[in-house]
Amino acid sequence: MVTGGASGIGRAIAHALAAGGCNVGVADIELEAAERAAAELGRAGVASLAYEVDVTDDAEVEALAERSFRDFGSVEILINNAGVGARPGPLLESAVADFDWVFGVNVRGVLNGIRAFGAKFARSRTPCWIVNTGSEHCLGVPHLYSGIYTASKHAVLGLSAVLRGELPVHVGVSVLCPGLVDTAIWRSSERRPERFGGAAEADPAAAAVMNLGMPPAEVAARVVEGIRDESFYIVSHPHAVEIARRRWEEIDAAFEARAPRREGDEEYSMERIMARLAGGR
Repeated sequence: MVTGGASGIGRAIAHALAAGGCNVGVADIELEAAERAAAELGRAGVASLAYEVDVTDDAEVEALAERSFRDFGSVEILINNAGVGARPGPLLESAVADFDWVFGVNVRGVLNGIRAFGAKFARSRTPCWIVNTGSEHCLGVPHLYSGIYTASKHAVLGLSAVLRGELPVHVGVSVLCPGLVDTAIWRSSERRPERFGGAAEADPAAAAVMNLGMPPAEVAARVVEGIRDESFYIVSHPHAVEIARRRWEEIDAAFEARAPRREGDEEYSMERIMARLAGGR
């Protein structure tokens, strides 16, 4: 099951999975687009069905899980990919509606997918996998003026990191952290629902930037490889390691300056405290 599967990275992942022999459910907020994408996959010789879903609505995502398990018999892979981005601008000028919309799709949408499909995965005895689409924004701050988007992708990383420790061993988790990809996410504000402030004009300058991004098929290939290799971090853009490195170097320097390691310094660690409580000491 691929959410946001009618276009961009989601559509490319659906094609990559189909090429590997998977039957694929294409879920998207735009049903006609999902139907076109599913028809393309059907011509590749696999079973593919289209579903209309608003990932911000937990009841709709729960219904999607129920329907897809009935339609396919089972689902073993969830690609939590639906995502949006508000028009770039300074955080001090950001709108609450933008926050509600971006977090509603990028974070709550992921959580809804985790809860609806992950619960079924956990109860099954079949190996399953969940891929949550993050961004290089998970790894640090690649650029300014996308604060709400960056915060949402940090949240996706946090959810994914906790989830992999809580699920049974037969259910794996990955977080996809791509850099710039040639998609139409820059136009997502044109289709923003009324309850999140309604449609807004997209930034035409973003088109010129996005068009220079990596082809979605290249990212999709990394996703399939990451699932096969059981990788937590699925990365695609080599330069993004510098974003992560800069963050780590700053963190490392902060600890060296204010809280360097010393013998017995784990006294206040949560792991040590929980062990002491469990042992009655």
